[in-house]
Formats: sequence, C-alpha cells, structure tokens
Amino acid sequence: MYVLALVVGLVYHVTAKFTVRDLSSYGTALYRTIDPRVDELIRNLDPSSGIQPWQLGNLVGSDMALPIPKLNNALAGNSSSYFRWPNATVIYEMNGSFNSTELLFIYGAMREFEKYTCVRFKKRTTEEAYVSIDNSQYGCWADVGRGRGKTRVHLQPGCANSLTTPVHELMHSLGFHHEHNRLDRDNYIEVIYDHMIPDPSVYFNFQLVDETETTNFSVPYDIGSIMHYLNNSFSVKPEKLITLEPLVRWNSTFGQGPTLTKYDALLINIMYCGAPEPTEALPVPHEWIPAEPLKKPKTSVPLTTTLRSVQVKKTTAYMKMSNEAKQQMEDNLKKILSLKRG
Repeated sequence: MYVLALVVGLVYHVTAKFTVRDLSSYGTALYRTIDPRVDELIRNLDPSSGIQPWQLGNLVGSDMALPIPKLNNALAGNSSSYFRWPNATVIYEMNGSFNSTELLFIYGAMREFEKYTCVRFKKRTTEEAYVSIDNSQYGCWADVGRGRGKTRVHLQPGCANSLTTPVHELMHSLGFHHEHNRLDRDNYIEVIYDHMIPDPSVYFNFQLVDETETTNFSVPYDIGSIMHYLNNSFSVKPEKLITLEPLVRWNSTFGQGPTLTKYDALLINIMYCGAPEPTEALPVPHEWIPAEPLKKPKTSVPLTTTLRSVQVKKTTAYMKMSNEAKQQMEDNLKKILSLKRG
C-alpha cells in the first residue's frame, strides 16, 4: 500500500485554489528514494553494453530527484526565476571522494558547457545556492534546476568514467529534463510499451510534459540529444527488442551521444545566454550533430554580457502534439498501468 502522500496530490493554480488529483496510479514512480541495489548494477556495468550508468537508477526517469508533477522539458520562466542560475554561472562544491580519473571527467564535463555555451562554473565560497557534487550515496542522478539552497548532483563510482553521464547530470542541474518527454515526442519516435519491463514506474518514465510549465524554445526534437534515452531502454530483452522506434530518418546511434549536440547547446544558449529563439523552423536532425564552439566576441566586453544584449523574443512558442493525440496517449498509458497493477 502506498503512503498517503502518493494517494492524493495537491496542485496549486494561479487562481489561488487547490485542486485534488488522484495520483495513486503512479505508485512509487511519483517520488522515489534510490534503491541500494543500484550501486552493484553500476559498478558491474559492461561499458560495451551501450547502457549509460544513469539509466540504471530507480528515480523519476531513472536519474531525476523530483516528483512527477514537476516534469518539464526545459523549465519555463524568465532569466530571473529562482531555478535559473544567475548570470549563467553555476556555483558548485565538490563534496565527494572522487579519484583522479573521475575528477578529470567531471571537470571535463564543465569545460564542455563552457566551450559550447555561455554557462560558466565557479567554485563556491559563501553562496547560499550551489550544486553539491557528491558520491556518498548510490546512483547517478541530479536535482532539476537551481534550488533555493543545495542542488544535488550525485555520481557514485562508475558514473564518472566518461564525459557522458557528468554532462547529462549537469544538464539536469541547469533545468533540463529528458528529450523523450517532450510534447511533440510521438511525432518523432514510437514508444513500444509491450517490449518494456512490466512495471508501472517504468512506463511513467515516458509520460509527456505539462505544456503549461514547459517550453522547447522552438528547437527541433533531437534523437541524439545528451538527454535522450537509448532505443532499448527498459527492454525485457535489450539485445533483441527495442522500446523506442524512430518515425523520422535517423542515421546514427539512437539516443545520447558522448557530449552536447548542436541543439543541446542551442537550448542552453537560448535559456541562459540571450540567444534568440528560431523564428523559422530549423531542420530536424537525422544524425548526431556535435555542438560548435561558441565564438568569442571581437570586443573586450565579457562574453555573458555580450550575449545577453541580444534581443530576445517576448513570446514562447511550443511545438506540441494536438490535444486529441496527447489525450489518446495518456488514456493508453492509464490502461497499461491499470492492467499491470490489476
């Protein structure tokens, strides 16, 4: 039996009224604590399997420490919102006992953001809000967006053996969720629930975002995004049965590549750096496209100041599914959840 907090959820609206929602069908997927067994799974992960260590967790979407109702693609809000890092500067503190190889990849991940975006990382002195990078618990996971105090990025042994997972988790800390939860997801990939591990909490990892709280800044869906699942994620037979099928031409390895793609960097630069949203539709990628190094301004003006002087559109555009398609998807998901729990 689920705890009371999972049975009834309270959702606060701008009308200052509370609405009661029955969240019991979400079970332990709503807000989970990390399973200690994740430690062994990550330590014993075969690098040749193609599975990323962050996918072995049991939190929301495998690696996000948040309740389901907060699920977004990129947290909507202006640059002064508390969950954005002011001046595109992430304050961090190393609180784990990392070895030299792990530190090389963690700091290397920070340099990836600094190479392709205006985001910078600064060691904490007395700042109240900061990212704590730790490895004292289990799993590879992170809080989403800047918190009012400590924002956690957790990288247990086995999580920081390459750039991929540290970049992925730091992307979460900037305020981004997984690519495959976007509203327009079903226009680009098909989710095959019949091939998945029969667990409602697994199915819920593929729930779509809330259109009132999310934006993709008019940037196209990117199967190669650092935030995208692999095509055999949660499969009952990963070597034979895929769970994500592309509906568009895709010529590269399905799912996240080694670091930021061109569109990953563009999303960050729009969200943090004052880069304008596309006014015309950009091409949907058919392969993994690496990010391009951010060009430094010709003047001596600081980089972040220069980028923030760019005129930003005042309205937010959404590339989303129709209401009918979204409702059908959610109805199908509820049926699956009901059957598996019954």
